[in-house]
Amino acid sequence: MSGLARLALLILLFSAVPVSSTSFAVYYGQLSGKTIGDLKGFEILILPPTIEPELISSLSRNHTVVGYLSLATVGGWEPWAKAVPKGIVIGKNTNWNEKVVDFASPAWKRIVLEEAIPYILSRGFEGVFLDNVDYVDRYPKKKTAMVELIRAIRERYPGITIIVNRGFSIKEEIAPYIDYVLFEDFITYYNFSTRRYEIFKGKELEWELEQVEELKNLGVPILALSYANLSDRKQVSEFGKIVCSYARKYNVSGVYLAEISLQRVGIDPCRNSVETGGKREPEGEPERPGKVCGPGFILALTLLWRRFL
Repeated sequence: MSGLARLALLILLFSAVPVSSTSFAVYYGQLSGKTIGDLKGFEILILPPTIEPELISSLSRNHTVVGYLSLATVGGWEPWAKAVPKGIVIGKNTNWNEKVVDFASPAWKRIVLEEAIPYILSRGFEGVFLDNVDYVDRYPKKKTAMVELIRAIRERYPGITIIVNRGFSIKEEIAPYIDYVLFEDFITYYNFSTRRYEIFKGKELEWELEQVEELKNLGVPILALSYANLSDRKQVSEFGKIVCSYARKYNVSGVYLAEISLQRVGIDPCRNSVETGGKREPEGEPERPGKVCGPGFILALTLLWRRFL
């Protein structure tokens, strides 16, 4: 076997190893010494835009920290909420008590580009997390406007990290402008009708997996946000195993298991060392996906190199 063929075989062997390359957290609660310590265990942090700049500066030294920005709603707490004209409010989200804004409006585009994002970046965030992109499915005639808004954000702020929440119906159009897709409700979700955490099955699950495949084909890294009751150790174990099995199969970049309020630091269920509410989870721990990193990887690479070359 030639040296080139052996090298190709070596690369193939390692490319077959499932990789969980990125850890991330979504947290909208109060920051204390403990929560800051817990958050430092993740690489990408999605946080409220109102956090004190000193804390953002501390966290951003070794992490990518992005600020929350809904592209279709306002809750009234945002620093830019007062600038939203009543005339562009077109609905209400009763689950979260938010107003739906006309995201095709030039007034909203100005607020996003000239008030919201400058505010977020001025506080030390390295980018933005764009939520509620899925509102294009409720207002399909405004899809082009949402795409143009995301494109305008990238063009106005070319160096920032942009993460979008879902937006599957426009994924092909926005893929060139984003760094990650947050796949909220990956495999598990919170049912607002039953007030229970549940697992997608049947056609709903098939649809989700189709979206994963299509995102992979577009080359967009996926951050999977799944939901469970973190106080229910049995559910955490059960949901964690299921979520991680699909994450491994589809080579999802990162997994985060949290409660629907996102007021409590969640866990990466696909790693050996996970903690639930400050207590180590000893039983039913999900199998860890292969992770290419560290001394073990270097040793294995060396041995294979010697074996084949």
